[in-house]
Amino acid sequence: MAAMFSRPALAQSFDPAAYKGRVVYLDFWASWCTPCRQSFPWLNELQQTLGQKGLVVIGVNVDHDRGLADQFLQQTGAQFKILYDPKGQIAEKYDFKDMPTSILIGRDGKTHFVHSGFFPNREGEYLSHVNALLATGE
Repeated sequence: MAAMFSRPALAQSFDPAAYKGRVVYLDFWASWCTPCRQSFPWLNELQQTLGQKGLVVIGVNVDHDRGLADQFLQQTGAQFKILYDPKGQIAEKYDFKDMPTSILIGRDGKTHFVHSGFFPNREGEYLSHVNALLATGE
């Protein structure tokens, strides 16, 4: 399957309230991050299989150089929403240390889980967190 690529939106902010009633998998990534490259096929599958159940996957790129982000996206293909955050305005609200870091926001707009790094052998754990949030009607 050919990789889908669209230039990331020039969003400088993220408002969880805009997604109230949905579960958000907010994934912070950078072009130089090898585990980020490994996570994208899984994130694409997650969006494809659980999007109709109320999941929204949003990738937030923190590169300062937009060209590096675009090149990464051309190589990996993102089939989910991408925000571009070169100044770290979105990232600073979540105070994380590892790359990638994923913030799981429940239907209530609150953070419920934080995944530091991406480890293929922990995909089952990540999925169980997503499913637990999708199962709640809040």
